[in-house]
Amino acid sequence: MNSHLDSLCRRLGERKVLVTGASGRIGKRLLEVLLAGGVTPRALYRSPPEISPQGLQVVTGDLLRPESLPAVLRDVDVVWHLASHAPARDDPRPEEHPRHREVTVEGTRNLLAAARAAGVSRLIFASSTRVLDGSSSLYARSKKEAESLVRREEAFMETVILRLAPVYGFSAQGNVALMMAAIDAGRFPSLPEFGERRSLVHVDDVVQALLLSAVEAGMAGKTYTVTDLQSYSSRQMYEMICAALGRQPARRVLPPWLLGVAAGAGELLQRLSGRPVPMNRERLRKLRASAWFDGEPLAREAGYQPQWDLQGALPEIVARYRSNS
Repeated sequence: MNSHLDSLCRRLGERKVLVTGASGRIGKRLLEVLLAGGVTPRALYRSPPEISPQGLQVVTGDLLRPESLPAVLRDVDVVWHLASHAPARDDPRPEEHPRHREVTVEGTRNLLAAARAAGVSRLIFASSTRVLDGSSSLYARSKKEAESLVRREEAFMETVILRLAPVYGFSAQGNVALMMAAIDAGRFPSLPEFGERRSLVHVDDVVQALLLSAVEAGMAGKTYTVTDLQSYSSRQMYEMICAALGRQPARRVLPPWLLGVAAGAGELLQRLSGRPVPMNRERLRKLRASAWFDGEPLAREAGYQPQWDLQGALPEIVARYRSNS
């Protein structure tokens, strides 16, 4: 663990902390950092994990069962609310699953009520930049509604909302990992340069932002966007991943019209098979659309210092991907 994360863990002092979404990819990494930094975190699970690291306080409860939450929140000072619905990998429309609303809206409503009753002093909610990019998906709408619920609690507890850009740093999860696997399998098209800009963020920098949100007094009541302060195009990402995999980008760059044909064919195949495909109209739209967001306020106001960019992180991501293949 880097020294910056370690120093942030020390600043937590004796505060009692709880992580919801403990089994998720960000939750797991946050717990690893906390434990390595000498913090004894409490982690919420719907059912106890078969194996848990030494020092972790495992508590069981369900955000959709309000009666299970008072015991979970007893004596807690800080809550990192990371819980969300994790769609199945074969879900062809992962952002439209009804569980998004159940977990993100109703689950957050229940958690806030229990946290208020328990006297929690600060709650940090992990939202998404999908609330900023014009998305009308159920996932984005649910995050936006949950943000509103969190803001209403400011009279009772300190709150911080973090809108996370797409997160990388994983070998088998997330958009970058999926793109990497498709490129490695020869199933990803050689993209043209669309000229768009997009934001990303490494999981360890998300953890940095989460820790800052717990210890920086000036962050209370505010909403921040969390990125690695870089700008990427889909073509740049494609070339970076090819280089990290030791592959040459395809010599022929597919023209936009041909990508449109491929996306239409993928759309038809997805409808017939009911399974996700590497390229369809929605994925092509996302590849062509800018999704860049200003992360500077978090750096300027809270001392956030990203430690990673995509190019620097890819060798480690690829190494873990190779070892798990």
